[in-house]
Amino acid sequence: MTIKLDRQTQDSLVRLQRDHLKAEYEFEIGQFETLDLLDYLAETLGPIYYNQALYDAQAVLRKRGDDLIEAVQAIEQPVKL
Repeated sequence: MTIKLDRQTQDSLVRLQRDHLKAEYEFEIGQFETLDLLDYLAETLGPIYYNQALYDAQAVLRKRGDDLIEAVQAIEQPVKL
């Protein structure tokens, strides 16, 4: 899976990376190198964060499903035979 960012988002992330490196480490990096770093981080870290988001979504859906089952059980009518 390849993560594709729109141009505006990519430009914002490049600017944020460059500003962070300069402010925190007094290190200046060029536009090309920053784009390469962004691609590398997306390739290596992106799937980890993506998978964690999926796990979090599954947990929410599981909880909602359990809540729905409980709600349906709560309106169950007694049966008299």
